[in-house]
Amino acid sequence: RHFLNQKMTNTTTKKIAQKWRQDLLDLKERVKQKQLNTEQALMTAQKLKKDNKEKSVKPNFDIQNAHIQLCDTLEQAKKILDEYRIDSVPLTTTTFNILISLSPDQTTATSYFNKLLNLGLKPNTYTLNGFTAYCKTVEEGRELIRSMNKYEVKPNTQTYNALLSLTTNDNQRAEIITAMEDQGIEINLVTFNTLISRSTTFKNAVNYYQDLKLRNIKPTINTFITLLKKATTKSEIIQTEQLLKDESIKTNNNWDRLHNSKKYGC
Repeated sequence: RHFLNQKMTNTTTKKIAQKWRQDLLDLKERVKQKQLNTEQALMTAQKLKKDNKEKSVKPNFDIQNAHIQLCDTLEQAKKILDEYRIDSVPLTTTTFNILISLSPDQTTATSYFNKLLNLGLKPNTYTLNGFTAYCKTVEEGRELIRSMNKYEVKPNTQTYNALLSLTTNDNQRAEIITAMEDQGIEINLVTFNTLISRSTTFKNAVNYYQDLKLRNIKPTINTFITLLKKATTKSEIIQTEQLLKDESIKTNNNWDRLHNSKKYGC
């Protein structure tokens, strides 16, 4: 009977821990949807932590990582991690990925990367992707991708989208798309929004949009805002308006402001 009671208690505790983590993930989504600000989310997260610990539920690394993902600054994350140290919650690669993403500079990010390695943890694609923010040129981005081999890590869509944002000409962009296709890496909406954004002419931007459609990727209003930014003549504005109309996508304030400034500026 004691064994059965213990088993039931463990099952209940596990379910509460799973709900705790899900509640934290829900908070993150509410922040993303602008239903909460970071301060409100962190206050709620601390209350969740207090309430669940009163139920004798110990936090695990998934809960810890979901909690620090709510943070806007490295200082916030470090303070929260210190609290989890009391419960001896282990640090994981994901923990360091979050810390790297919150780092204010490359030196700090590198120090966390070294700590990760010193703990015997294995970096993953997202660890290395955190360093794309410090790349200033396409060549620096390519060098980062080459360095991934050292850690047996492969680039993903996020890696190449970041590389595309560094491009300065259409040849570079074509080479990157070819590399993605050769490696079977998904080309997504962010890829095309970035291509459109980096285009040197409206004509090239439209060509990327048409390629997007050929690949059955559904554009959003952000795609058309990015395309409209490339329009410099009345005919180009009208063409963008028609493409948007064909998609029956609802506009927003960002589109309306840009559209008015373009329309009356030409």
